[in-house]
Amino acid sequence: MTLNPSEKPEERIVPEGIIREAFNSGQFWERAQQGEFNLVLQYDKHYPLQEATRLDFPYCSRSQIMRYYDDLGQVAVVHQIRRPDGSLGASGKPDPKYLRLDDMILKTN
Repeated sequence: MTLNPSEKPEERIVPEGIIREAFNSGQFWERAQQGEFNLVLQYDKHYPLQEATRLDFPYCSRSQIMRYYDDLGQVAVVHQIRRPDGSLGASGKPDPKYLRLDDMILKTN
């Protein structure tokens, strides 16, 4: 089912594993890297040395919130840890918090 721009999709609060599975199986991150979505950096915080050490991240890693948009609006909101070398920390992929699918919106608490 394709979303009509005038229709409001159903919103569901889901466990983190469900939204991650939908994000990964839909290859949203890969599609974003290929330029399919407009990416907007909403939040960008430098981890202080003590916190980076506690979390086992390299010093100068950054906590970021990124929003993905297409012609219909917001597609995804993700949290990611950006390492100093530009790679993503933790799993190596963004952690989705919001995801718009064809007929619904998935969110985490």
